[in-house]
Amino acid sequence: MEPPATTNWGNCPVCGGPAVGTHFGVHSCRACAAFFRRAITSKKRYSCYKECPEILDCKKCRFDRCLAAGMITPEHLRYQDGPIPTVLTTHPHITLLHRLLANYKDFYRERLVFEQAYLEGTDQLEPSPCQLRPPDESQHFTVHIAKYEETTIVWKVAAQKAIPFLSSSFEEVYLMEDQDKFIFIQNFIFLLYCCEGFYRAAKTGHLQIIMANNQQFHSFFLTLTTTFMFDEYYILYEGSEPAKRSPQVVRTAKAYNEQCRDLVVPILDRMGLTEIEFIAVLVLALWSMSSETNHEMTKIGDSYRELVIQELHVLYRDEFQLENYATRLGELMTLANAMQMSASQMLSELQFLDFFDVFDKKSFTSMIVRTTKIKEEPMF
Repeated sequence: MEPPATTNWGNCPVCGGPAVGTHFGVHSCRACAAFFRRAITSKKRYSCYKECPEILDCKKCRFDRCLAAGMITPEHLRYQDGPIPTVLTTHPHITLLHRLLANYKDFYRERLVFEQAYLEGTDQLEPSPCQLRPPDESQHFTVHIAKYEETTIVWKVAAQKAIPFLSSSFEEVYLMEDQDKFIFIQNFIFLLYCCEGFYRAAKTGHLQIIMANNQQFHSFFLTLTTTFMFDEYYILYEGSEPAKRSPQVVRTAKAYNEQCRDLVVPILDRMGLTEIEFIAVLVLALWSMSSETNHEMTKIGDSYRELVIQELHVLYRDEFQLENYATRLGELMTLANAMQMSASQMLSELQFLDFFDVFDKKSFTSMIVRTTKIKEEPMF
């Protein structure tokens, strides 16, 4: 079954790419909205490149195009009806984490809207016996038992939506070579797959109940609205093409998901992460994985990790009002390492299975585990 079409916002008037919503009063892409936000908060004065006019990389011309398109600052928007369509930080020294949190919320909402529409149109999934939802997520949705084919489509769309999310969060993504960008998105998707489901399950309170009874955590969110049970893992792959090609894939995938659970869940149980801390640890793990790509990515990754840690100090001291937060910060770093290890191991194992043609070469699973991007193909 093909996924339903998502909202068509037209093209971004600044860069010509696809718009994903209304930002600063204009239908635009996230990358240009993020650029405009940084420009007005930093109050920089840009100058044109020597080769101007109108080359895409020129920040002066890009800012002028934002203004020409009608983007206006939050000060102007205060006098208009309705909420400000973008989020600026409330703390002058926590700009990156608040930007990431705002972008992640948009990323989550867009994925949820697609997933609900898509899964409501299929009769292949059964409702899960466990209908627990994170209490801080106001949207109502039915939790289903995950199946391989449907969740693969959901993750493919998540990868497509990750491109504007990452581009608006990190300006460097906008100018990355295709191969670097592919590896960066690949790392992000595997981190999200390995850790977001456990984090969201922990927020339901289900995790604390099971751990308190000395039982192993036996289920987690595979996508935003689907779960699977570790004791009934075969249901996920039942009737799927990979299971037909190699029964070993079910045992292997189950073993690696259990390994991921054993690395991540005990730390989540101890910490009770806030959402902004989850974003911080996700970014730390992402840039640690991606720094292995090449020297330039290492430099970028080091600067972002340093900035995240600096902002965490401010967050704990000023916003959380913690007098002694060294232990919590240490736990967060341990969790980042556990997330990175889980994602790397899962990716390596799936690459091994793909080498032996367990997955259809045209499938999203085969595409997302490749070591190199094929030039003639779209990103995802």
